[in-house]
Amino acid sequence: MSETKKLDGKNIAALVPCYHKQYGNATEVVFLEEEPIVIPRTIATVLKRLARDHTVDLQAARKKYGEMLGCSRAVPVAINQRTILLPVKVRKTVSRNDASRGYINFFAIKDVDGDNDGTRLTLKNDRSILCYHSIKNINQHIRNCYFIHQKMMKDKEEDAGPLRGYLSYPATKGDIALILNELKEIRKKL
Repeated sequence: MSETKKLDGKNIAALVPCYHKQYGNATEVVFLEEEPIVIPRTIATVLKRLARDHTVDLQAARKKYGEMLGCSRAVPVAINQRTILLPVKVRKTVSRNDASRGYINFFAIKDVDGDNDGTRLTLKNDRSILCYHSIKNINQHIRNCYFIHQKMMKDKEEDAGPLRGYLSYPATKGDIALILNELKEIRKKL
């Protein structure tokens, strides 16, 4: 089973790069309702597999949202409507291939507090993550996530637009007769 299949249906709060004694570079996946797990893959691999599992083209999404926001770096990653990942620098690298960037779910952020060391993001499960950005920068990233969420909601509304009027009418006898015929055909096949 793919490591990212373990994430299906769970509220991901954060993807944090970490060093593990057995695996080396790994990814700690923080959940809102469950204990965190460590996946023995780099954060880039976990992010790619997570996006693939949700049929998201990362390059196309980064390009689309980057153009919309007017930025090319640190573009939020929209996995679905309840998981929009905010890219933040969460550690200083030790070697060349180390990832310094983690991803925090926009909807999991409870509080943001800045000081001289960086900015501390408190999640809804009361876990705290220190990141090496100014509070001004983090607030801008959060606004970007909000804009992406609004765009996703608007796109979803527009997709349902043509059906909205049709679905508000009551079913006619003809509609019900069609459904009954289809059910009879399904029963015959079983």
